[in-house]
Amino acid sequence: MDGLVRTALLAMLGQLLLATALQARTMYVSDTFEIVVRSEKNETSGRNITKLLPTGTPIEVLDMDDSWATIRLPDGRTGYTLKRYLISRLPYQLTAERLQEEVTGQRTRLATLTEQLRTLQDEHQRLQQASTGRDALLAETTQKYEQLRQDAAQYLQLHAEYTDLQQTHRQTQQQLTELNHDHSLLKNSHNLLWFLSGAGVMLAGWVIGMLTERVRGRRRQSGYSYQLPH
Repeated sequence: MDGLVRTALLAMLGQLLLATALQARTMYVSDTFEIVVRSEKNETSGRNITKLLPTGTPIEVLDMDDSWATIRLPDGRTGYTLKRYLISRLPYQLTAERLQEEVTGQRTRLATLTEQLRTLQDEHQRLQQASTGRDALLAETTQKYEQLRQDAAQYLQLHAEYTDLQQTHRQTQQQLTELNHDHSLLKNSHNLLWFLSGAGVMLAGWVIGMLTERVRGRRRQSGYSYQLPH
């Protein structure tokens, strides 16, 4: 008894899980068909047709047997349609439409990317021209810097030479001053020497005159005269 109850519960649970799985299942009307939805499982009667669904229409399948599928319509009604007209994949027409939309979107994006690429190319060209101008300016600045560096080196060299010349000039001026001083001393000594020489000559003449006068006086007193030979 317990085994039968358990089996029944398992069967009910399996049906419940299958119904839940079918409720979550979405299928589509097959390609190139417009299917008929009926109020009952009878494909020979024309009075039980409730709706026509075009190809690609998504359908919520509630149950399915060997021939019929129980479906729920978008308005909430329940109907029946032949299982062979339903497919689980996306129909080709709907796939083509979606692909066409994707292609259109890709074309739009391609056009946008092409425009962006053109803008980037223009910007790249502008930056390249600006870079070329900056390179020329850098080369000119480098040349000017090199010229200034050479001028600075020449200036430092000239400044060092000028400093050396100033020092040499000061030394020459000092030597010239010393030479002028020595020259003044020498000139004074020379003048003094000439003065002393003249004074010596005058003094010697005066002495000689005095001596000569004395000799003549003595001769007169002694009556001796001396005549120079002719």
